[in-house]
Amino acid sequence: MTEKSKSVATILERELEPTVKEWLRRVNLLPALTCIPLNDDDRASHLPTLFRDLACRLRLAKDAHLPNSTAATAHGQARRLQGYSPALLVEESRLLQVVTFQTLQIHQNELDRDQLLLDVMVIADEVDLQLMHAVRCWETQSAQPAA
Repeated sequence: MTEKSKSVATILERELEPTVKEWLRRVNLLPALTCIPLNDDDRASHLPTLFRDLACRLRLAKDAHLPNSTAATAHGQARRLQGYSPALLVEESRLLQVVTFQTLQIHQNELDRDQLLLDVMVIADEVDLQLMHAVRCWETQSAQPAA
């Protein structure tokens, strides 16, 4: 390879639009998710922020964590109000990891192979961490006393 390798963060930022389109395509194939009527903009509006947070995390020093994501919490609250269950959030998150890794597979020749596996671990950790923040709103909602 004669060109300088690109970082995973750079590839994910550059490929945001096609990655989101692929995520929407896959989401739209799942009746469990599409039974909740949302347009594509409402369904995917959280993804640019999630990918921005992910790129920041990838660029941080090893084992560094971003502060708790208020965007992930807001996403969980919005999904709860839209009728999602925690299981549906998990399914969305699973698809996000699949399409993110697919994007990296497509562009593997541009990536630093020595860093790739470490970055994949960061992606999995960050996506799961954001999912945890999104799902926590169900816990806080159920812990509140009934009116």
